[in-house]
This record gives sequence, C-alpha cells and structure tokens, in this order.
Amino acid sequence: MRGRFKRQYLTFNGKSSKDFLLYLSAPGIYNSPSPDVEATSIPGLNGDLIQNNAKSGMRRFQNVDIKYEAFFFNGLPRKTAAVKSWLLSPTGYCKLQDTYAPDFFRMGMCTSAVEFDVSRQKTAEMEMVFNCKPQRWSVEGQKPISLTASGEVLRNPFDFYSQPLISVQGAGEGVLSIGDYSVKIYSFSGEAVILNCETQNAYLSDGTFCNTSIYSEELPLWK
Repeated sequence: MRGRFKRQYLTFNGKSSKDFLLYLSAPGIYNSPSPDVEATSIPGLNGDLIQNNAKSGMRRFQNVDIKYEAFFFNGLPRKTAAVKSWLLSPTGYCKLQDTYAPDFFRMGMCTSAVEFDVSRQKTAEMEMVFNCKPQRWSVEGQKPISLTASGEVLRNPFDFYSQPLISVQGAGEGVLSIGDYSVKIYSFSGEAVILNCETQNAYLSDGTFCNTSIYSEELPLWK
C-alpha cells in the first residue's frame, strides 16, 4: 500500500512487528538526548562552571527513551503473549529500527510493553517504550568501503563524531594515518587487524584481542 495508507512497523532484535500483525500508529516520540554535564555555582560570579563528563573536546550524552504507539488485530490473547516475549526477553541492547526512518537504527532495550488497551474482542492498542543509546547509526555506514591507496578521502557527512570500525591488512609492520591520528601496527599475523574505535580495542577476525600489537594514544575519530 502506498501513501498515507502504508502500514508502518518496527524491527527489534532481528524480528519485525509485522510478523505479529503489529503496526505503528505514529513515529516514535522522544526528546533529544541530554548532555552529561555538571554545573557548579561560583559565589560572586555570574553563570555556572560547566564540566563535561567526557574526554576533552568531546561531549557525552545520556540515554533517551523512545515511545511508540502501536495496534494489532486478530488472535489477541495469543499475540499479546508472543509480543511480550519478543520485546521483554532480551537482556541487553538490541538493534531497533522503524520504517519512519529506514536509513538509521538505534541500540536499545524495551522497558515497557505490558499494557494493552482492548477496544474490541479482537483488536488492541499498546505502548512500547525503549531505552536507547543516545546516538543513531547510519545503515549506509555499515557497508564496508575498501581503500587501497594512500591519500584517499572519506568524509563524515554528519556533525557528530563517528567512531569507525577499521580493518587493516598488510605485511610486516606499518603506520595507519587518518587525519591527526596515527596507529602503529608492529606486526601482521597473516590476517587483518580490526580497530574498533568505539571500544578503543584491536582484535583479529576470530575475536582475539591484539592490543599489544599496536600503539596509538587514541584510535581515530572521524570529525
């Protein structure tokens, strides 16, 4: 169906709400993530002293709650149990995406999906609340890009820093230079060294950590 009659849905933890005939009534409602800052009043001075609880020159943001209103019909008792199991059984962050913003996804956990407003015998409305990490991830940004020559340029299209996942292949030793960052790799063991700039770790394709095989004050951030 096209236009305003198109049914919208979300996917969470690898499953789609439309598998339960559960559809969204409206886009998720949420406030902008709040910066994690501390304000200290200084007697005799105007304004507060602001301290960012983050690395110098960066900002840290707090989690944000996203609320969806949804409805489904047919087979109400069976579907309510299945929906609760799907949403509430995961114990950590899971991938969350909806068809209102298909180019992005979040990492979140469902904190509320237990109330069903039964308007008829076979239909019901419900509210789902997800506690999500403050950032969104670009779907396009999950696709690998191969660079083979020095000086090739990639640009971050967004205003916030990006923390990339970089796979480096080579032989012997070498230095990876990205902007103002340099990462010295002491040796390659015949497979790629993966640099996770979000967790600030290096590991091999099998998940074995190799932080002792590299040296860098900080893994790169895409500004």
